[in-house]
Amino acid sequence: MAIATAIASGGGATPLPEAILEVYSQEIIFQAQPLLRFEQVASVKEELNVLPGLTIKFLKYSSLTGSNVLTENVDIVPDALAASQISIAVGERGKAIGVSELLLRSSFDDILASSAQLLGMHFAKTRDAEIRDTLYTVPGALYARGRSGRAAITSSDTFDVDLIRDAVSTLATNKAPKFNGDAYICFIHPHQAKFLRRDQAWVNAANYGAPDQIFLGEIGRIEDVRFIETTQVRKILSTDGSIYTDNEDTGVDAGVFSTNADVYSALIVGDHVIGLAISLEAEMRDDGVKDHGRKHSIAYYGIWGTGLVESAHGLVLESA
Repeated sequence: MAIATAIASGGGATPLPEAILEVYSQEIIFQAQPLLRFEQVASVKEELNVLPGLTIKFLKYSSLTGSNVLTENVDIVPDALAASQISIAVGERGKAIGVSELLLRSSFDDILASSAQLLGMHFAKTRDAEIRDTLYTVPGALYARGRSGRAAITSSDTFDVDLIRDAVSTLATNKAPKFNGDAYICFIHPHQAKFLRRDQAWVNAANYGAPDQIFLGEIGRIEDVRFIETTQVRKILSTDGSIYTDNEDTGVDAGVFSTNADVYSALIVGDHVIGLAISLEAEMRDDGVKDHGRKHSIAYYGIWGTGLVESAHGLVLESA
């Protein structure tokens, strides 16, 4: 079934005669969207104002060191607080759809409501992808079966619990805190998750013994890691190194790739690995009266940015 859509072209709205029909289906089919998961692990900071240069500051305190042993009749010498600042640049984000008055009054569908839904889906997908792409800039990476790098991965180097144990050990060594003091979070592709489900230690999210808070998209846990399944993790093709997410070509070349197998890049993170700085949360806006009320447009608009806060609190885990 062909679906008619309205797009802005040359500053105007494109009419949709296909939507003005005497006989039509009541169902409007929207293109399937990916599962959106990554914003759950971001440390959100909202400010009414930003510093010059459009930056928001995250304050990070240094840990206290030294002995706590006291001697009688000897005063405690206070330590000075030490802190550093993490700056995250913010910028404008937005998307608009334009429609005509004729379309609004003649179409069988509520065009503005459908447009708002499409804009909301676009906002969620692009912001989730922005957070994901920032997470992929963490410097640490581990490879299945102890491989030395991505290029060495073969088709037999699938995702397994040994890779998870190595990741947990590395994050714990880097003093990465667990979410709610309970577990690390791993974003994993369905093709990787199927191998973990075979392990006897795997616990499905539906079988948790305690009323734990379940993250959106959480499928289960093993060791000290909870897993969120999503098609938005990267798939790197063995043919030319092209990077795919949600089965779509991103137009990005990975550079180094394996010629032996397609590689999937999971992400495992501890708390405070990434910051989401919001100067203005996304909101829906209209563009006022145009051409004597014959043209209408709505858009979402916001000001935000992402950045790593503790880069050692995250790892990329790659497997066939």
